[in-house]
Amino acid sequence: MKVPNVYRGLTLSVLALLVSAAGMPNVGHADAIKAHPDHNLPGLPYSAVVRAGNTIYVSGVLGHVPGKAELVPGGVGAEARQSLAYIKEYVELAGGSFENTVKCMVLLANIEDFPKMNEAYREFFPKNPPARSTVIVPALPLGAGVEIECNAIIVD
Repeated sequence: MKVPNVYRGLTLSVLALLVSAAGMPNVGHADAIKAHPDHNLPGLPYSAVVRAGNTIYVSGVLGHVPGKAELVPGGVGAEARQSLAYIKEYVELAGGSFENTVKCMVLLANIEDFPKMNEAYREFFPKNPPARSTVIVPALPLGAGVEIECNAIIVD
């Protein structure tokens, strides 16, 4: 069915409103959004994890030594494991379950490290892994080889 031009803008606007309302928390409630600072590396100007309704957003996480601005030893595999351990901790801090992670973004400084990152990723997501994007970037903070961010959902 062809929608007349006069109604097309209105139809698309209503559709966009319905789609956005379905996945967004009611921001009119003070408790709809809850942010948690990074207690593993305090003092940074962002939240480590934010829960908005039933969605959890974990910021990009480096594989650093707890409480220190230095990377864990062992290269990209060790960094990825530490990053994913922090992400698991953050998802649980926000009231979720790591098994309900639905999407991750991996930033890699070197494409040659893709297999090492995948090995660590498989350890944390042995079955039903979340959707994932991997992007090769020119540089990461602290000279890291990998940074990972993830989103999870709260399942009732």
